[in-house]
Amino acid sequence: MAQRARDLQLQTLTVEQADRVLTVRVVAPPYNFMTAQMHRDFDALTRAVDADESVGAVVVTGGIEKRYITHFDIADILDAAERSERSVSEQTLRNVARGVDVLSALPGGEHALEHSPLTGLLDLNRFSNLVLRIMRSPAVYIAAIGGPCGGGGLEMSVAFDVRLAADDDAVGFILPELLIGLTTTVGGQRLAQLIGPARAMEMLLEGRMYSGQEALEMGLIRHLVPPESLVREAQELGERYAQRKRNNIAVQKRIFNEDYLLPPAESLRREAAANVAGILSGPAPYALRSWVDMQQQKGTSDSVFLTDLEPWMQGSVVDLNEV
Repeated sequence: MAQRARDLQLQTLTVEQADRVLTVRVVAPPYNFMTAQMHRDFDALTRAVDADESVGAVVVTGGIEKRYITHFDIADILDAAERSERSVSEQTLRNVARGVDVLSALPGGEHALEHSPLTGLLDLNRFSNLVLRIMRSPAVYIAAIGGPCGGGGLEMSVAFDVRLAADDDAVGFILPELLIGLTTTVGGQRLAQLIGPARAMEMLLEGRMYSGQEALEMGLIRHLVPPESLVREAQELGERYAQRKRNNIAVQKRIFNEDYLLPPAESLRREAAANVAGILSGPAPYALRSWVDMQQQKGTSDSVFLTDLEPWMQGSVVDLNEV
């Protein structure tokens, strides 16, 4: 039996669960820098969440006051650069990365790679794969940002489904990659989808700290909330969103994050097929019957989605994860 997500013992993350909401706190003192160990912890977490039917939403926040995920530990990047004996072309690295993906999937492969010169590529592949897992997950991921959110922390967070931030001077958003001769690792394309390529490029060119208000205005976060209620508001969202069917969440993410990149005829065909599959199976027939019954019982001349929407939003009409 797979380990429940709430039972994970991780070095940089603490985990607790209330009903169907998992709250994850990032604890990597003193600065909450992202590290290879944090990648391993998020990799284990996202794998466990995907296998755990009891989790409908994941709230990620900082476990150190006024900290979220500041950025990747620059000292770790320098160490990796200094251990490399020579320059390698981008194309060569792409080919090697594919091989690392194959090897890491073999029994004992990941352990062997951890103790080889390819350990750096293994970590980058792990980071890419965990971000893909978030974007494909049947659980809703919510970022509750109460401090600096930059570099790898921002790149991972743009893959989340919802981002909230505290209305606090401690909160800021920064992508300093171009300032130190680097480019984005996993989040550049997603960032461009969220705020537009021109604005995303400006963030990289500037390399400055953007305020929470600026992030709100550009669509990087959903809204600003009082610092003292940040986590609670994120958890309340999670409680509501966790009532949606996990399988449906995963399918809808695929439609938004991947299928839209296909030619229009194929993407529309896939979206329609997913809809019909839902109509014919799972909880949808029970929910549809509940809507018809409610409409008849209310005797209203208008749709119950207009006259009695709240119980549907709260997920109290039909338990979609139990049917």
